[in-house]
Amino acid sequence: MNEKTLTGAPPVAAARLTPFLKYLMATGCGVVVANIYYCQPLLGALSRAFHVTEEKASVINICSQAGYGLGLLLLVPLGDKVERRTLIVWMHLAAAVFLAAAAMATNVFWMDVASLAVGMASTACQVFIPLAAHLARDEERGNVIGVMMGGLLTGVLLSRTLSGVVADYFGWSVLYFIAAGLMLIMAVLMWYALPREAPAFKGSYAALMRSLAGLFRTQPVVRESALIGGALFGAISAFWATLAFFLEAPPYRYSLSVIGLFGVIGTGGALVSPYIGRITDRSGPFKPMRIGVVLMLLGYAVLFAGTLSVWVVVAGVVLLDVGLQAAHVPNHARNYSLLPEARTRLNTIYMSSFFLGGTLGSSLGSVAWNWKGWPGVCITGLLMVAAGGWAVWNKPLKKVKGEG
Repeated sequence: MNEKTLTGAPPVAAARLTPFLKYLMATGCGVVVANIYYCQPLLGALSRAFHVTEEKASVINICSQAGYGLGLLLLVPLGDKVERRTLIVWMHLAAAVFLAAAAMATNVFWMDVASLAVGMASTACQVFIPLAAHLARDEERGNVIGVMMGGLLTGVLLSRTLSGVVADYFGWSVLYFIAAGLMLIMAVLMWYALPREAPAFKGSYAALMRSLAGLFRTQPVVRESALIGGALFGAISAFWATLAFFLEAPPYRYSLSVIGLFGVIGTGGALVSPYIGRITDRSGPFKPMRIGVVLMLLGYAVLFAGTLSVWVVVAGVVLLDVGLQAAHVPNHARNYSLLPEARTRLNTIYMSSFFLGGTLGSSLGSVAWNWKGWPGVCITGLLMVAAGGWAVWNKPLKKVKGEG
């Protein structure tokens, strides 16, 4: 595979990333990624609404994340081939349609299908991130990615709060109609706010997809970061995929709105993301990544005692979410200094692994819940953190040339 096929044409000059545009794009990341997490606090309610077991209801969450993984693989690479503004707007419109379909689902099968489609369309947030990295100056790229990830994480966490409160008072279908309306609003905003740009890749869609394999084969940093990201996100997904079942059961017996509030507790990760990005810009990725792994291990160690007090669960949530961001932001930023003309595809490889890891973690968490309950979930999470941490600890602390 020659250089032109692998990376496409040289990158074109891009518009400047203003503070307004940076934070608008971060907001866009959060609003669109929320679509795949609305279902998590509702799994118990959906199992009752569709008259299925908790195990079958948990497939709704798995379908959302599996669809996200498919969208990362099949749709996000188009950001190097077509104008990213146009791609982002059309993905928002598609998400609106599929969210409305989910609101009108009459059985769990159609809810699974709609959730898969929602997940695919919601990968628009992963077109925002390489666009922001492309517009950013080299010396601020880590901070910009931290801001993007802060917006994304805020969307992930607050989606659970919005979901629980709206479903508790108005019903779960109203929540999905609201989400569809938000997608239409964001589509209009992004059409007017995002800059136009000429795509860097000039080949066919087939050549674009073939280039992913070439990038994966020739870029060891991408392979390593994908493994680490997938393992760590899988670890935290095992927790969030089963938390609703845990909190609905004794000793807590919480309502949907209370369960949704646990999303707010994890916003500490969103708050620290820009700071972590600045540390990465100064000292390289591995120092904050090691801190993140340690925090996640401590989080699961605390959660083993989750039945003792709700404050134990709160402490575990904070440690897991802050730890994930401390590891994920620098791990993600490593890829963007490699090939500027292929940033969307590099993001595709990394985030596909990240969310495939999340799907695996959700699946293993559900199996562990049905096998050994909460202790089984904690064991699963610890093992996945340890798998990602092993790769982090086999690297030097100093900044490596060529890594963001």
